[in-house]
Amino acid sequence: MNLRFRPASWLFAALLVLSASPAWAQSAGRTTLSLETLFASPTFTPRFFEGGRWAERGPVLLYVDADPASGATSLVELNLETDARRTLIEGGRLARPDLTDDTGTSGDAGADEGATRGLIQIEDYAYSADGSKVLLYTDSEQVWRLNTKGYYYVYDLASGRVTPVAARTAGFQMFAKFDPAATRVAYVRDRDLWVSDIASGRETRLTNSGSAGGVINGTFDWVYEEEFGLRDGFRWSPDGRSIAFFQLDESATRDFQITNYRELYPAYQQFRYPKAGEANSEVRIGLVDAASGQTRFFDTDTWQSGGDEHEYIAAMGWTPPIGGHPMVWMIRLNRDQNQMDLLYGDPQTMQVRTVLHEESDAYIETETGFSDVTTGTVTFLRDGEHFVLRSDRDGHGHLYLYTLEGRLVERITQGDWDVTDFHGVDEETGWVYFTSTQERARERHLYRVRLPGTRGYRAGAAPEKITREPGWHGVELSSDFQYVLDGYSTQMTPPVTQLLRTSGEPVTVLEDNAALRTRIAGLNLPTPEFMEIPGADGTPLYSYMIRPSNFDPSHRYPVLFHIYGGPGSQEVVDRWGGNERLWHHYLAERYGVIVVGVDNRGTGGRGHAFKTVTQHRLGILEAEDQVAAAQWLARQPYVDGDRIGIWGWSYGGYLTLLAMLHGEGPQTFHAGIAVAPVTNWRFYDTIYTERFLGTPQNNPEGYDAGSPVTYADRLADDQRLLIVHGDADDNVHVQNTIVMVDALEAANRQFELMLYPGRNHGIYGGQTRMHLYTLMTNFVRDNLAEPVPAGGTH
Repeated sequence: MNLRFRPASWLFAALLVLSASPAWAQSAGRTTLSLETLFASPTFTPRFFEGGRWAERGPVLLYVDADPASGATSLVELNLETDARRTLIEGGRLARPDLTDDTGTSGDAGADEGATRGLIQIEDYAYSADGSKVLLYTDSEQVWRLNTKGYYYVYDLASGRVTPVAARTAGFQMFAKFDPAATRVAYVRDRDLWVSDIASGRETRLTNSGSAGGVINGTFDWVYEEEFGLRDGFRWSPDGRSIAFFQLDESATRDFQITNYRELYPAYQQFRYPKAGEANSEVRIGLVDAASGQTRFFDTDTWQSGGDEHEYIAAMGWTPPIGGHPMVWMIRLNRDQNQMDLLYGDPQTMQVRTVLHEESDAYIETETGFSDVTTGTVTFLRDGEHFVLRSDRDGHGHLYLYTLEGRLVERITQGDWDVTDFHGVDEETGWVYFTSTQERARERHLYRVRLPGTRGYRAGAAPEKITREPGWHGVELSSDFQYVLDGYSTQMTPPVTQLLRTSGEPVTVLEDNAALRTRIAGLNLPTPEFMEIPGADGTPLYSYMIRPSNFDPSHRYPVLFHIYGGPGSQEVVDRWGGNERLWHHYLAERYGVIVVGVDNRGTGGRGHAFKTVTQHRLGILEAEDQVAAAQWLARQPYVDGDRIGIWGWSYGGYLTLLAMLHGEGPQTFHAGIAVAPVTNWRFYDTIYTERFLGTPQNNPEGYDAGSPVTYADRLADDQRLLIVHGDADDNVHVQNTIVMVDALEAANRQFELMLYPGRNHGIYGGQTRMHLYTLMTNFVRDNLAEPVPAGGTH
């Protein structure tokens, strides 16, 4: 799910290394926490290791290197162990052939200017299967979350020749990929599939049904991308004769409109957004002949007549040969997402059969890795005989080995812990690599265990832990499973990136953020305390507490809860929290506010039952747990029970409102900040919302009981509330805040409101973050904190 705004991953974060803050570099004095150093400078921003993509073997990364002087972008090979670099494609030679006419003069220069005039700016790349050619992606533009439309060029490694995949005047291309023989390139344009012959440049349109507001071929609508992580929706067959692709028809869905009020006459952006209980796009899997364009479709019972029985196809690809030829595999879900089928479609007969069926008492999560189907819910092994399934059927998320025909061979992992990421199987050695919560729920570590049936396998053997440092590890394994790129951190340790062997042996540290670690150490901030606080039903809830450095147990302090609390999420983790977590330290140091985080029931890392207890009653148990935790803290001698506040963003904004208004919330929380909150789940999308609540038609009571709007009149006279929203939020629409404001005004309840024009769910850009956190700081200062004594700190 992607309800929450999340910053980009720092492990493979961009190809730039951020420099230290100029203010820090020039200052002879001690850097302190301030709103300016946190939100108006990079003072506390970690340095990021130069990311890239693994080569076929060894500790070798391929990455795009930009030359600031010439503006050229080159493809470079880097050996992480020896630091040896080799340029594979020289950016200065990547002249755009479609900018030069036959007289040698520049033709359609477009927006190219200065040093980069006429050069292809590499944004992404993909090698052909035989390694003879490279697809170069450039001049991209955003579609939904990412820049997924742009232009592609073929670079021939032997000759150095650059060839456009298609004329730019025809429009953007999306998700271009070589056929297995590297003679053709397929892509999506204007919601249809196209293929270009590399040698002749001849372009062929394979589908003709794509239309705005109608049929989509080879890519997805807003909700499939947002909730299933699907963007790239087609795959070449192993023999290159056909292409399997997703087809959606969104004509029965309804438009949502975002209004830009900053123009003289407001401008409008419209897109299809299926809200809970409303019609989804129809979906099916097609097979198109790459030469003739003849198209056939598998009958998955999801098209037109599928209804609530079979609603979604969440993943698709090609199997190894079965009975002499590959099949098209598909993951199908019902609308409630508590039944999953693994289907095989025969490309010769077009018959579909169910290979595996899973059911859950709550919901089944499918993992696609945002279009990476190599290690998702179902992973096919290279042995051509097995696949691995991720399932929480035994109460925890674990891995299971199956034959291609769907017969269970053996469990791969077991225990009272969850596999959170599956990294694949080294079939040469038999090692299965995965990340799990085995150490403890607030940490993540890499483990390995033998695949059943391989040398060294012992049933029930304990997994071998690979990562050693405490905290949260995010890893990427090399293509040959010999090396691990490991990025780890703790709450007080900024990210460190190191290279390990898969035995766990350290090779080298690639980025240690030593300067930032020194900067943080110089602040003398207390380490947050991990603890357990009883929930509403007595369940121990994992929590953390940030106290002022001069904490006095005989003094009574105000408390601010920071909450997210959504299904399967975790807020209480031993991981670097960035500037937001440092802001919590700032509040503690500057205003004497204790900051607390509590993972209520329904959050992740503690097994299926704990995570799904909120099913069909979203919000209620979570809010009750936050209230119970606040009441427990109010009974502690160092807490001022009359000054307890709460704040959160997105789902956290939703729970902030509900915790303040539901049950004993009005008597418990004095103040709250709700940023980009959902206020009625009827306003949110089908896939996410119905996974936990069902449809409004089948569960109206659950939707009403879990809506803060229902309790608007319970806002107490002595409670202080600030609501914040970006009016261009395409995820949690500002409609949620408007309806909440309407209910509060109808009940004659006083509150504060801040809108950010043109800002989306992340509310960023320019000085926006500085403005937002200044606003929230002042709200905390005025409504929770004690007056600041002379000298400036408590």
